[in-house]
Amino acid sequence: MTTTLIIAQAASDTVGIVGGIGAKALIVGLLTGMAFGAILQRVGASSFEMSGNMLRLKNLTVLKFFFLAVATGSLGIYTLDSVGTAHIGIAPLYLLGITAGGLIFGVGWAISGYCPGTSLVAMGEGKIDAAITVLGGLVGALVLAQPWDWIKPLLVDPLNFNANLPDVLGVKPLLVAIVLTAAIVAFVIHLDRAGRKPA
Repeated sequence: MTTTLIIAQAASDTVGIVGGIGAKALIVGLLTGMAFGAILQRVGASSFEMSGNMLRLKNLTVLKFFFLAVATGSLGIYTLDSVGTAHIGIAPLYLLGITAGGLIFGVGWAISGYCPGTSLVAMGEGKIDAAITVLGGLVGALVLAQPWDWIKPLLVDPLNFNANLPDVLGVKPLLVAIVLTAAIVAFVIHLDRAGRKPA
């Protein structure tokens, strides 16, 4: 347990999390995670068919939900950061690694019909294919960890940028979050209206 907490603390120091890793923070994280999982299940994001239809652009319900989740999370986190309640750390933007990881992630999602969050919700529903997806993700992380020292100089060190949008623009992070949230909400409203128009 101590080793796990040390690793979690190192990760939080690198990336930045809200509230630390104390008992209270872990309980809050557990409760908010359960609430988010319940919403995922209610929206239908744990459905293989819903995810498949989203990837084929036939039903954008899950996509709209994910966009709104990003907007809500960004605005909430940066609001907490602006009043000093949260500690936000910016993970480095290493383009080669993110591109390669995104391709692998996308192919895995297309094949399995689940992303990491939705696979856990579906596994909680008792779906065997979701449990296999979760197991595959854990095995994939283990496989990636073994040659990491060899992969890092190829995919992480080149084209590695630590700048973030607020610093580049010279504005407060909360302002960027508000503008991006408004843009995302406008985009989701557009998708919703476009989806209701007769073909």
